[in-house]
Amino acid sequence: MDGNGGDVVGKLERGALWGWGLVILVAAVLAGAGVWHGLLHGAPDTPAAPLPVAQAPRSLDRGPDTPLPPATEIDALLRSRLAGASSQREFGVWLREADLLRRFVAVVSNMASGESPRAVVGFLAPSGDFQVRTHEGRTHIAKRTYGRHDAVGRVVGSLDSTLLVDTYREVRRLAERLHQESAPPGSSFESTLQRAFEQVLAVPVLDGDVEVMARGALYVYADPALEALTPAQKHLLRMGPANLRLIQGKVREVSQKLNQQASRP
Repeated sequence: MDGNGGDVVGKLERGALWGWGLVILVAAVLAGAGVWHGLLHGAPDTPAAPLPVAQAPRSLDRGPDTPLPPATEIDALLRSRLAGASSQREFGVWLREADLLRRFVAVVSNMASGESPRAVVGFLAPSGDFQVRTHEGRTHIAKRTYGRHDAVGRVVGSLDSTLLVDTYREVRRLAERLHQESAPPGSSFESTLQRAFEQVLAVPVLDGDVEVMARGALYVYADPALEALTPAQKHLLRMGPANLRLIQGKVREVSQKLNQQASRP
C-alpha cells in the first residue's frame, strides 16, 4: 500500500489488457490513407528527417487486367504523398514500414470484422507495463497507464485529413484489388472501410474509473457491456478517453471528407 488511501498499483501480467500501440496504425488507416507505423517510446516532437525514397510514379493504377505494381513502388508513392501529413517525428518513422498498402487492407478488413489485427502489426507495442490499482476491494485500470498511448493520440490528432483522403482516393482501386484477393464474394473495400469506421465510432469514451476483474490468466472488464465489445474495440478502449477522443474525432473528420468527395459529380 502507499500513502494515498491504500491504493495498490499492480503490473498487468495478464494478456487480456496489455493495451498496445497498433491503434495508431488502425486510426490512420481508418482515416483513409494507408499509413503504417512503429511506435517509438517517448520520442520528442521534432520534425522527421526527409525519407530517402525512390522517385514516386505519378500513378500506379494501371487497370484491372495488369499485374499489381511491386510493393516497393506502392510504398514509394505513399511515402511521397504522405510525407507532409504530420510534422510529428514518429510519423516519419512509421512511414518507413514496408508493404504499406497490403497492411492497410488487412488491418481494415480485420477491424471491420471486429478482429484484432495483431498478426499484421505485431511489431507495435507501447513501452512500460499496463497497470491496475486496487482500492477497497475493487480493481481499476490505473489512469497513468493510458499515457503509454499519448504519442498515438498526438500523431493521429495532427494528421492532415485532406491529404489522407486525397492519398486514399489515389490508391483506392489498388486497395480494392488487394481486398478481393481474400474477401468474401460481393464484398467491396469501400463497404469494408465503412464497417471499420463504425467499429471505431461505437467505442464508448469512459472518463471515470474502469473496473476490471481477474479471470484465470486474464483481466476482463467487470461491466458485461464492455466485455462484450469486439477485440478491436477493446484495443481502442484501452488507450484511454483522451486518446480515444482524438482518434474518433479524426475518423469523423475524414469520414465526412470522404462522403463529400463521393457526392461530387
